[in-house]
Amino acid sequence: MARRRSKQLKLSALYSFALCHRGSSEDHSRIGTAGFSRVVYVNEPDKHEEEFKYPLNEVSTTKYTLVTFLPKSLFEQFRRVANFYFLVSGILALTPLAPYTAVSALAPLCVVIVATMAKEGVEDWRRKQQDHALNNRIVKVHRGNGNFEETKWKNIKVGDVIKVEKDNFFPADMILLSSNYLDGICYVETMNLDGETNLKIKQALDVTLDLQEDTKFRYVRQTIKCEDPNANLYSFVGTMEWKGRQYPLSPQQLLLRDSKLRNTDYVYGTVIFTGHDTKAMQNATDPPSKRSKIEKKMDKIIYLLMSTLLMIALLGSVLFGIWTKEDLRDGELKRWYLRPDATTIFYDPKRAALASFFHLLTALMLYSYFIPISLYISIEMVKILQALFINQDIEMYHEESDKPTRARTSNLNEELGMVDTILSDKTGTLTCNMMEFIKCSIAGTAYGQGVTEVERAMAMRKGAWLDGDIENGDKEKRIDHSPHVKGFNFKDPRIMDGNWVHEPNRDIIRDFFRLLAICHTCIPEIDDETDKVSYEAESPDEAAFVIAARELGFEFYQRTRKSIIVRERDPNQNVVRERKYELLNILEFSSSRKRMSVVVKEPEGRILLLSKGADSVMFKRLASTGRKFEEETRRHINEYADSGLRTLVLAYRVLEEKEYKEFNEKFNTAKTSVSADRDEQIEVAADSIERDLLLLGATAVEDKLQKGVPECIDKLAQAGIKIWVLTGDKMETAINIGFACSLLRQGMTQIIITLEQHDIIALEKNGDKQTIAKASKRRVMDQIEDGIEQIPPPTQFSSESFALIIDGKSLTYALEDDLKFKFLDLAIKCASVICCRSSPKQKALVTRLVKEVTHKVTLAIGDGANDVGMLQEADIGVGISGPEGMQAVMASDLAIAQFRFLERLLLVHGHWCYRRISVMICYFFYKNVTFGVTIFLYEAFASFSGKPAYNDWFLSLYNVFFTSLPVIALGVFDQDVSARLCLQYPELYQEGVQNVLFSWHRILGWMFNGVMNAILIFFFCIAAFEDQAFRQNGQVAGLDALGVVMYTCIVWVVNCQMALSVNYFTIIQHIFIWGSIAVWYLFLLAYGAINPGLSKTAYMVFIEQLAPALSYWLVTLFVVMATLVPYFSYAAIQIRFFPMFHNKIQWKRYLGKAEDPEVARQLSSRHRISSQQRMVGISARCDGKTMQITREAEREVQE
Repeated sequence: MARRRSKQLKLSALYSFALCHRGSSEDHSRIGTAGFSRVVYVNEPDKHEEEFKYPLNEVSTTKYTLVTFLPKSLFEQFRRVANFYFLVSGILALTPLAPYTAVSALAPLCVVIVATMAKEGVEDWRRKQQDHALNNRIVKVHRGNGNFEETKWKNIKVGDVIKVEKDNFFPADMILLSSNYLDGICYVETMNLDGETNLKIKQALDVTLDLQEDTKFRYVRQTIKCEDPNANLYSFVGTMEWKGRQYPLSPQQLLLRDSKLRNTDYVYGTVIFTGHDTKAMQNATDPPSKRSKIEKKMDKIIYLLMSTLLMIALLGSVLFGIWTKEDLRDGELKRWYLRPDATTIFYDPKRAALASFFHLLTALMLYSYFIPISLYISIEMVKILQALFINQDIEMYHEESDKPTRARTSNLNEELGMVDTILSDKTGTLTCNMMEFIKCSIAGTAYGQGVTEVERAMAMRKGAWLDGDIENGDKEKRIDHSPHVKGFNFKDPRIMDGNWVHEPNRDIIRDFFRLLAICHTCIPEIDDETDKVSYEAESPDEAAFVIAARELGFEFYQRTRKSIIVRERDPNQNVVRERKYELLNILEFSSSRKRMSVVVKEPEGRILLLSKGADSVMFKRLASTGRKFEEETRRHINEYADSGLRTLVLAYRVLEEKEYKEFNEKFNTAKTSVSADRDEQIEVAADSIERDLLLLGATAVEDKLQKGVPECIDKLAQAGIKIWVLTGDKMETAINIGFACSLLRQGMTQIIITLEQHDIIALEKNGDKQTIAKASKRRVMDQIEDGIEQIPPPTQFSSESFALIIDGKSLTYALEDDLKFKFLDLAIKCASVICCRSSPKQKALVTRLVKEVTHKVTLAIGDGANDVGMLQEADIGVGISGPEGMQAVMASDLAIAQFRFLERLLLVHGHWCYRRISVMICYFFYKNVTFGVTIFLYEAFASFSGKPAYNDWFLSLYNVFFTSLPVIALGVFDQDVSARLCLQYPELYQEGVQNVLFSWHRILGWMFNGVMNAILIFFFCIAAFEDQAFRQNGQVAGLDALGVVMYTCIVWVVNCQMALSVNYFTIIQHIFIWGSIAVWYLFLLAYGAINPGLSKTAYMVFIEQLAPALSYWLVTLFVVMATLVPYFSYAAIQIRFFPMFHNKIQWKRYLGKAEDPEVARQLSSRHRISSQQRMVGISARCDGKTMQITREAEREVQE
């Protein structure tokens, strides 16, 4: 195995790393007070058990435990009002009041409850298995006498000394004691916590630096006192007692659980927080029991049906009481055949009020068939099958990582079709954590023929083909067989392979790449066997710059405290020469400076200031003689930004010896200052030298998006879905990504809310906390109000689009109770929202605000532990199952491998699931209303006697055998349009967002259809069989025959209604629909042949009475046609004159024009309302570009 060597450089000696030694600004005097009371005995973990009893390191993300599963899951089932109602009905069925047997009432309920609980148990068991895998990871723990043993994470205790090796996760929150570096630094990747991929540098206290070997921990005994467990990732207050002295601890020594050790061979640390006390878990919330909005609305429908049921039961009971009382008046028997003078209490005219009350209880049980008992279990079955189809969709399978899409819970399938707002993390979700040097502008000439993701997507939108090697109109395709270098995607034969020496501005090109090789803080690592150099960088874009310089012949090779060595290849003589630059000063990059500079002395003796930074600050600092290429460079930068690239301007100047000495003296004085204005002094010194620069050019780096992200966002935007980005990254990084994925575009007005302003910064250093908070809140409020004023009212048409960008500090105040509604009002009016430097808690709070105030479905998507709170707070949480940790996946409802799969998940599966579940529920209520109303009508016909029209098992099996399978098939297989057309017409998705298929109008329409069908069935059957004979021997129909006739008509009508509702027939649906009808006849034959003691009124009723009677078959045919014709007529009129969007697509498909792009464009543009006009995405970018060209053309015509 090849060994790597790197200089054991005191990184803290570089100004860039000087902050490693700066103490915490927090007040350590609070140690020992409330909130700062934790005591940790290092290397003595058992000592805590006697005094403090800190928790172990085991974590759990499950909903249930073995003890709580039964009570908690039963509560989950019986909080569904229908299940609770059937439980009460089942208990009452054990009394003489029941109109049917108790077994027929309780058996279906038990099946439903057990099946649903089993499903919940299986899903939670899967979460348990994932927790088990995490808790059983292995790490080395000190077990005495300098021996480190491999131990499971779950067995780690507070006070344990841990040895973590390279590329492993930290198992708990730890204080860094030492590392393999001499000065105790280590590189930490915190992507799972704050979403950032750039490496953070941590450093141990000087007093523990010599603990670099296992044996040195034999006698280590220290005491740490620090803050109590809390969710703040960016602050830490503590002290360490070492040999009788107290040393302050800061976030610089804190290693957080779920962050990863990078570019460091090993570190030693002591555990201070374990398990759910760790900051990562403090930012997580308990797994919520999520219920979809449709399921909640379904409860309201059941309440409505129960209210209706109670009303008709009361009405029937009152009428029953009146008629019963009149049965015996003045000793005369009115309905003598009922023998009211010798009856039970239930029909006693002398106690009519009590009889009426008992009838009410009987009626409530009898009318329970208005409520579909199999609705919940049918929906559960359908959702499980829908989830299975989602899991098996090959189009959402990521071959590279071998990860399919996985629905971890099936409760929220229909919500996928109703998403109004997506709240997305950035790093690892939109991007794939890779920067690539792709283009540059040098001396006013643009170089680089690569094509960015945004450019490719825009070209595809226009129907054009972009070749990767197009420059200045040259469209000849060149094939590049060179191996891909990570971080380098630059192609241009004019300057590659040493050809830059033939360019007219070769000296400027040479200085440009020298600057890239020198102006940075990277550390080189050299492979001993191959002599190849790799780099450890604070950020991926810094790595991309030095890699680009290396690939183009300027290799950064070695760094010491005072020098940088660059190996330059001379293209003319084909030799490599080393150039050693004396490193004089580093002026580090910061978000306020927006630039970085180094001062170096060339081998020839010249002193150079090399600088790179944002164009907004660099162009102001150019000398009048250094602006020769400014216009061309600005144009190139705008083009690069429009292509979604991150740009930096490069410039330099030659310093005179005297000028440098004056600056260096001022700079060193500022660095060694201990006054409160130290940073201002450093900034003044740097500002004095970073002037009169000579422009070299600009770089363009692509923050590599995941494959298909711009296209996916474009489709989602066309579907009317709003997309917010919540990231822990800096504002500049987030804005660049916004451009790259087309959430931001040129010409879009940016409303930026930030507290990084000079007066606020000055106040933070000099004022007290109360004054700072008051001023900051006032500033945030003013910025929000200014933003609201900028946006025109909805009544005023405007093509201008707005983007809201807010940082984490401002967000803290914007989310306070008196400001959050104004903030949300502004955010909703903007086309894009980007929240930068957001903590996990803030992500969750923003998600909660959007969800609770808008009452629309929210979807959160992320890949790290910092996204867990957001995923659990949203209506739907989607985890990215990437290579870095599984925390987000474990807390999510669905897991996908790539962001682009969200397009198919929502626009195809989401739309289908929403439509299927909506139609399925409406149909369920329709068929039960149809059935229930016939029971009510017969009871009214029979003087509300409490006698059902149907046999007990006819009642119980209606929802189980004769009408359930067709609706399940509809819920699993039905499609209004194909997957291809769902993607071609993304506006179709708005049917779910606006909930048009499950509105009260539609629900009540289905119920009205059920009532009308029941009335027609009942009265036609009564009219056909009430008086006249229906058999050849002159017999008239009895209750048993009439009940079977009505039941037969109902089975036929509701199943034929299903056939009319299906858009996409499969062989399974045919089998289920017509098979259900056939099963009814087979059941009649089998059940009617059983002993009459069991079959009762159904005994031989079909074989002996109905089957031989022609009138039975004719009435069935007539009733079915009479009840279906009105619905068929209504549907035909609605589709012809008032079509919904899916009806229009179906009609175009019937005509064979649905897949014509021009037809699709016209149909979509006519359907799209003004509030849904494209504001973000590639389409909006193209539309904006077209409008800009049109306006320019109009101006030229006018001139």
